[in-house]
Amino acid sequence: MKKVNVLRIFLASPGDVKAEREMIFALKEDLDLLIGKDKNIKFEIVNWERNTYPGKGIDAQDVINEQINGEYDVFIGIFWQRFGTPTNRYESGTLEEYENAKKKYESDKENTHIMMYFKTEGNPNIYDIDIEQLKKVKSFKDRISKEDGVLYFEFEKTEDLKNLAQINLANLVRDKFSKKKRNVRKSPQQKNDSLSTKMTDVDKYELLAMRIDKGDYNIEFESFLEDIEKTNSFLSDLSSSTNKLILVMNFFTTKTSEKTKQLNRVNNIKDERLRLTKAKKVSNDYADDLDKYSEDFETLLPEFKESISNSIQSYSEIIYKTINSNSFDQNNKNELLENLPNFISSVETAIEGTADFLETFTKMNTHLTSKYSTAKRRAELATNNVFKELIRTKKLLKQLLDDNKD
Repeated sequence: MKKVNVLRIFLASPGDVKAEREMIFALKEDLDLLIGKDKNIKFEIVNWERNTYPGKGIDAQDVINEQINGEYDVFIGIFWQRFGTPTNRYESGTLEEYENAKKKYESDKENTHIMMYFKTEGNPNIYDIDIEQLKKVKSFKDRISKEDGVLYFEFEKTEDLKNLAQINLANLVRDKFSKKKRNVRKSPQQKNDSLSTKMTDVDKYELLAMRIDKGDYNIEFESFLEDIEKTNSFLSDLSSSTNKLILVMNFFTTKTSEKTKQLNRVNNIKDERLRLTKAKKVSNDYADDLDKYSEDFETLLPEFKESISNSIQSYSEIIYKTINSNSFDQNNKNELLENLPNFISSVETAIEGTADFLETFTKMNTHLTSKYSTAKRRAELATNNVFKELIRTKKLLKQLLDDNKD
């Protein structure tokens, strides 16, 4: 019977990142399939909410500590704007869990890993922000980087953390926890035992014969082809949604050119009262154009975000499968990774174009009419939302590329 290893992840976080906690728990099935399947690894994700029960101790955190008992391989800590509730020993329960993980790592570096993530998205409700809590988070982030030697990652959206966590865990398993890695650590006596080597060869050939009988390699390859088709479909959707945005931007460019010419003609009118009246009319008409542009951009943004997310997720899954599987040779893996720089380059081109586009807003007058000023601001923000999506996409793609370089 095939032996399955369990990789236990302990998830620690204050109360303001509930969406991120739920996402990590929901990620288990993908982790098992994409990362653990070919390495005979199953993931188990635990935290105090789901894996403890009522009890008595020095305080509530002490009860949690006793029940978790340091029985995990990977510690994932997530912070946003809250630091957490103090315990009898530390400024927050999450901090105490981190300090326990640090002690565990220092005593068993080979079998323990710490991964820290910090959310950077602003809180839409400023009245929910506790300045003192936020200061503690920032101080903690600085401290673990400078004093504890922790490399942390930042993310803006929950979806970003999902992609980052998948990428990071895939490479962590490959580098530190995979069966292949453990085999490297065999003792000299095992390595020099010729009988053991011969038996390994026999087992290897028997496994190959069994695999041919089952046809597993065909199933895996067919699944891989289906994944390629799915990814191409998502990339096609991304191209389609991008083209829609380009059409809207072209509309804006055309209308801007028209209104600029009209204003130039109006500026030549000598009668000041008539000139101001005409200028106001052109400005308000332009405001209507800007509102139409913003409305279209705001409508298209969810589609654009979804197509980007699907494309990155699907492409990432293919890379995980090829890297973590023995069914594909190194050429297959290299070919997939070689396509990433082209993908990144196309995103960078889109970023540069959108940046130039945003620059036009900064050079436009804002004091023609109040209607125009409001419409201009709305258009700026609508464009900036797309701009930020492109920047996030570039970061995720670069992370995927950097983490999979040999």
